[in-house]
Amino acid sequence: MPIKAVICDMDGVLVDSEPAHQERVRQFFAEHGFEVPTEQLVTLVGCSGSYFDRKAAEWWTQVPRDGLGDEMPDVLTAYSRWKDEHGQIDYRPLINPTVPETLERLTAKGIRLAVASSTSHEGIRQELEPSDLLRHFEVIVSGDEFSESKPNPEIYLTTMARLGMGPDECIAVEDSDRGIAAGIAAGLRVAVMHEPRFAFSQQGGTWYIDRFDELLEIV
Repeated sequence: MPIKAVICDMDGVLVDSEPAHQERVRQFFAEHGFEVPTEQLVTLVGCSGSYFDRKAAEWWTQVPRDGLGDEMPDVLTAYSRWKDEHGQIDYRPLINPTVPETLERLTAKGIRLAVASSTSHEGIRQELEPSDLLRHFEVIVSGDEFSESKPNPEIYLTTMARLGMGPDECIAVEDSDRGIAAGIAAGLRVAVMHEPRFAFSQQGGTWYIDRFDELLEIV
C-alpha cells in the first residue's frame, strides 16, 4: 500500500537538539559542583521527561550540599530557575539540513505529517515554532501524554489513531534505539536517520538515511 503519512520523531530527526540539551544539563550541574559523566549524559538521548527527572534527582545527590545555600531546593525547581536565568535555547540554527524544504515537498505530494516525540508539548512548540515548522504537522503527540514513553509503542499507536490510519499506510522516522523499537512494536516501517555520536545500535530499520530529504525517495 502507498505511504500516506510520515510520523516524525523530533529531537535528532527534525532538530539536532540533543547536544545542546546535554550541554545545558552538564553546565547546570557543573555550576553546582558536580560533573555529570559523559556516558551518563548520553542516556538522556530520546528519553522521557520522567526518566530525566529520575536521573536529575540522582545526580542532585552528588551536588555538594554547601553549594546549595540555605534553601535546599529540589533539582527540578533549581533547574527551572537556572534555565530562566540563562534564557531559552535558540533552536533555529539547529534545524537539521533539508528539513524545511522536505516538509514542504511532502505536503505538496499529499503526504500527511505528524510528530511523535518524547518531549513535552511545550518543548515541541519551543523547538519547532520559531522556524515555522509546526504548521506542517496536523497531529502532534507528546510523550508526556503517557505513563510510559518510547520504547513503549503507545505513542505511535495513538498517533496513527489520531490520523485515522493503520501501520501499512504510515512510516516512522527515528534515530534513537528507543524510538526505533517503539515504531517497530507499533507495526510501522521505520526510516532510520544515521546517528554515529551516541553509540546507538540503530537495528531493525526498513531504510537508513543520512539526510532528511532522502525521505522523498522513500515515499
